[in-house]
Amino acid sequence: MAKPLTQKQLKAMQKETQEKLDAQRKQLASLEQTYAGLTGKPSPITDKATSPSKLAAAEGGAIGAAQIASRMPVQVPEGSTAALMAEQAKSVLQLQAEALADPMMDPYYKRNPRTGLSPAQVEAKNAVVDAARISGRPIISTGFGNTPIVGGTAVTGASTSDAADNAITTNVEVLKAMLRGMGFNSSLIDSSSSFLMALLQDGLDYDNAVAIFLNSKDFTTKKGTKLESPFYAEYGYLNEGLVRPKGAAELYNAVEGYKEINAKYNLNSKFISKDYLKQYVKNNVTVAQLDERANTARLKAINSDPAYLDTLNKLGFISSSTDLTDFFLDPKVGQETLEQRRATAAFSTEAVRRAGKGITFDATRFEQATAGLLGLGLSEAQIGVQAAQGFENIAQRLMPTAKLASIYERMPTGQITEVQKELETEEFLGTASERRKRLEQREIAEFSGESGTARGISLARSKQLGGTY
Repeated sequence: MAKPLTQKQLKAMQKETQEKLDAQRKQLASLEQTYAGLTGKPSPITDKATSPSKLAAAEGGAIGAAQIASRMPVQVPEGSTAALMAEQAKSVLQLQAEALADPMMDPYYKRNPRTGLSPAQVEAKNAVVDAARISGRPIISTGFGNTPIVGGTAVTGASTSDAADNAITTNVEVLKAMLRGMGFNSSLIDSSSSFLMALLQDGLDYDNAVAIFLNSKDFTTKKGTKLESPFYAEYGYLNEGLVRPKGAAELYNAVEGYKEINAKYNLNSKFISKDYLKQYVKNNVTVAQLDERANTARLKAINSDPAYLDTLNKLGFISSSTDLTDFFLDPKVGQETLEQRRATAAFSTEAVRRAGKGITFDATRFEQATAGLLGLGLSEAQIGVQAAQGFENIAQRLMPTAKLASIYERMPTGQITEVQKELETEEFLGTASERRKRLEQREIAEFSGESGTARGISLARSKQLGGTY
């Protein structure tokens, strides 16, 4: 638990806060004088900022647009109005937070939870807009709060329309800088200039413009023109049909990541087509998972294991060796299903390798056995190792067991698969084969009264059945 502050520490903090408030009071007075000089009217916040906490809130409203300067890398000319206001923002934000934390604060300084602005901030914003309109200066802003700041000098000989156009152009650049700061690439942002400008021309502030650009399919202007969002055309469409739509940043990062993987492994362009991308997003395939899939496909192609390719074909996962990459990068297959298929292939391949030793292939049975091993927590590689050991043991026991079954149980030779199934259960599920145990005892009993060579043969065959050599 933190120790309580001493009186000395409290006084020091109070002194520091008071000095900051005094400095901000001087800055506000300067802003008020500028406003009065431009409009010939007294500042609308002059009579309402009467206490330190309220003064701080009012000041925060007047220059709240500079907040982004402390959050995002927006570049502004050194020494410009925007740069100066940005420099002031850090201290103002601290004072504003203190003011907003005051439980007895006048409602005039409390933020509206829907708009995020207090009445004081709204009036400050409108006041500066009026000042910019009258003076013909462009409006610049560096904040999500979108409190406009009058920047530059008056445009000599410029009409009100020219000033407005200059303001829109400047604001579009700021909006684009905000989007770059959020991590979106310049190619997307620059190609969206006309759409972003249309949003600002219709009077939207930065927050709403960003929200429409990232989260809406289209935007209808006041003139009735419908414009499709460039972000939606490139990324947003991937949310169509999803029960739980993904955020704009998540969609963007996924698509750009998929494209990087495609270039990294020089894959067919079909793997980044809209149909493929939509399926990857729908099946929640992460960039890391797709990278692992592509790399495994590359390594398998280099290895070119005939038994593995034959197994994939027998399991119905591919129809030719050229489909190997498609098996790993199939967009319609979720991660869990692909892991099951890959593990089944690893298991079954070891049976295919021993086809010459009498092991027969059974896709359904092998898939069930693999599911059991996955349920025990084994990985694809571990399942492959266990299958190799297990099928090797089965191959050594299969024919001797089948031969004894035909002798003592008159089992037809064609039913050797029944013996294999029992041995598989013993190897992979730990269930002892009753048939093998019974045949082993019968063999030993049959020759228990013999001696010499016959007894030696009996012992050797029983050891084969029991798996000891």
